[in-house]
Amino acid sequence: MNRKDFAQILNKKILILDGGYGTEFIKRGYKEIPAEILNIRYPEVVYNLQSEYVKSGADILLTNTFSANRKKLKELNYEEAFEKVNVKAVEIAKQASKGKALVFGDLSSLGEYPNPMGLLEMDEAIDEYYQQAKVLFESGVDGFIVETMTDIKELKAAIYGIRKVTEDLPLIAHMTFEENGRSVTGTSVEIFANVFNDLDVDVLGINCTLGPEELLKVFERLSLSTNKFLSVEPNAGKPVFDGKHLEYKMTPEIFGMFVEDYLDLGVNIIGGCCGTSPEHIKVIRNMVKRRPKKIVKEIPIMYSSRTILNKFHPFTVIGERINPAGNKKFQNEIEEFNFENVIKRANSQKSVKAHAIDVNLGIEKILNEEHFKQIIIELDKHSSLPISFDIQNIGFLETALKEYPGRPIINSSKLSKKDLDRKLELIKKYGGLLIVLALEKEILESAEERLQLVLRKWPYIESKGITKDRIIVDPLVLSLAANNDPNITLETVKLLSQNGFNTTMGLSNLSFGLPNRNYINAAFLSRAKGKGLTSAILNPEDEFLMNTLNGNLLLDKNIVIPSKVEKQDELTEKILQGEEGEVKRIIENQLKEKSPLEVSQDVLGKAMEKIGDLYAQGNIYLPELLLAAETVKPIFDYLNNLIPESQNDKKAKVVLATVEGDIHDIGKNIVAAVLRSANFKIIDLGKDVETSTIINAVQKEKPNILGLSAMMTTTVGKIEEVVNELKKLSIKVKVIAGGASMNRKLAETFGCDAYAKDASEGLKICKSWVNLNS
Repeated sequence: MNRKDFAQILNKKILILDGGYGTEFIKRGYKEIPAEILNIRYPEVVYNLQSEYVKSGADILLTNTFSANRKKLKELNYEEAFEKVNVKAVEIAKQASKGKALVFGDLSSLGEYPNPMGLLEMDEAIDEYYQQAKVLFESGVDGFIVETMTDIKELKAAIYGIRKVTEDLPLIAHMTFEENGRSVTGTSVEIFANVFNDLDVDVLGINCTLGPEELLKVFERLSLSTNKFLSVEPNAGKPVFDGKHLEYKMTPEIFGMFVEDYLDLGVNIIGGCCGTSPEHIKVIRNMVKRRPKKIVKEIPIMYSSRTILNKFHPFTVIGERINPAGNKKFQNEIEEFNFENVIKRANSQKSVKAHAIDVNLGIEKILNEEHFKQIIIELDKHSSLPISFDIQNIGFLETALKEYPGRPIINSSKLSKKDLDRKLELIKKYGGLLIVLALEKEILESAEERLQLVLRKWPYIESKGITKDRIIVDPLVLSLAANNDPNITLETVKLLSQNGFNTTMGLSNLSFGLPNRNYINAAFLSRAKGKGLTSAILNPEDEFLMNTLNGNLLLDKNIVIPSKVEKQDELTEKILQGEEGEVKRIIENQLKEKSPLEVSQDVLGKAMEKIGDLYAQGNIYLPELLLAAETVKPIFDYLNNLIPESQNDKKAKVVLATVEGDIHDIGKNIVAAVLRSANFKIIDLGKDVETSTIINAVQKEKPNILGLSAMMTTTVGKIEEVVNELKKLSIKVKVIAGGASMNRKLAETFGCDAYAKDASEGLKICKSWVNLNS
């Protein structure tokens, strides 16, 4: 099945995906064995389920390979079966399809995020997906789906890995969102669409976490943000524990009530996720009676980081301050991998309402790929503004783009074929907007010549599949000090605007070498904007310049998802910005008046509590929370060394573990980081921890609190097993539970003392228990 044929099918009919696998295998008595291992142990079980899905009307069968990447199989001690599991999965699905359904290779999370959300290298993540996709492709799948992804950078890694294997097969990309329309790593539905509208995928969609009613509003937001084909797989409501089994109780009939709503929003592929069965798919099949509803949306030009999405119009301010030109100290810091000044400049430009930041690391011949990789990871960690990449070395530029989780701006390309080809290839592969200079070899003297050059080159750019909304033209700003006529630039802006091109300029080039630069720049910017200029690279910390813009432009209208963080006290601000040195300075001043214990608990602890509240309220996202935890850890360690041992022994102790059979520890790691930053002593037992190991650790460590996590429906019962064992042995410890498959009612049923939906709620509960005990 090639992509062209698949698109023709989707234009003619709505396709039905199959339903749940793991939850169905559990219902059929296969709870103790990983679902993917059934392919080689009990292939008839997989065959029977897939045959039922085909009989129920599924047009697409997914291979039973959701967690069959090498990394996850290694965690489950089945690495040697990697190839056999994947090959057999395709064989079973093809047999079950009987030629009536397409077979799509199913890939999902590796169980660990790429840097900075996790420790996985991006290249390693891409290779993991490449390996699995290669086996599935060679086994004869008709296409691929990547589903249940919560980290946009990991999803990009999956797409890059698959496209290394084949560019011909159709590819569906799904993310998973909470009810507020954001993933757990802070990416909104709109950012997901904005980034993946550029990438080499055929269908965008959402699956898991939410039932059809809750997911509908999130899906509507996706449908308004893309013109790609749309896919959806809701859960069968929320899981319910009946005392013995965890089940999804939503009936096929109730599930089917929402199908019409998804059809009205233009869905092209619809199926079910956790809890859905062949009966649910049969109902969907019977509900889908009409042709696809083609809804073409006008999508504004936007660019983004992981968490911030901005419109290009009416005007984009790109901050120029990350540039060591003429600053030897700054250049040396970058060369030595000291990015503190880079981060400070990024934060300060964000605070004065720049919309994007231009990143220029100066003299590139003294740098290497690791510099560009690490700076992107650092800026991502600090949840920076979207980035304009001002990188000349093509290899360094590709390294930066590969690491970047958002939709960037690339600054810039000449209109020579060699330069254009290289830059166009990169934005086709990695996405983004490209600034092109009205320049091929030599600077043209007149505005008309510059326009004609752009118009002459435009058909070539268009032939590469790049639309006008992805190109920004720089009309060239030349120095007044060298007697260049600024009116040529202004006239070029006007002509380009009249021909439908977006424009930008490096404003500071105008006044280089002159006094009173801000007045000159402001006057010129005002005139250029009047001619139709839509963006400028400038110093956003120049108050006079920004006031000139503010006089006739409401800048905050440019922000689709504005920051909701109000100004905090200095300590909280510095922690959120990751400025460890500044945090240490504030703490040192506090130590002049307070004891180390008071500073730890009442000053630093309270600041982290505020940050936890900001996270719980949705005002900051996971990158900021993790950055804050990383920033305060050495400060807490410093304070703890100053606290007398007799007082330090009173620090509350927490044992954490992901229960047996569950290899997902992302949520547990976040909880550990947050509790540790609030000065709890953490004993982290890791993931897939046997009940006996947890009990032994509690007996040995005598913690105040035991935190248990279960991501999978197949493993939540292990939490009850641990609690029952504690009761049997009369071990008194407060137990708090969490994870994607847990909820408050389940925690109560299992006998836990509390349930926490996220790390910030867990911190509040743990703090309240410690206060009660003190």
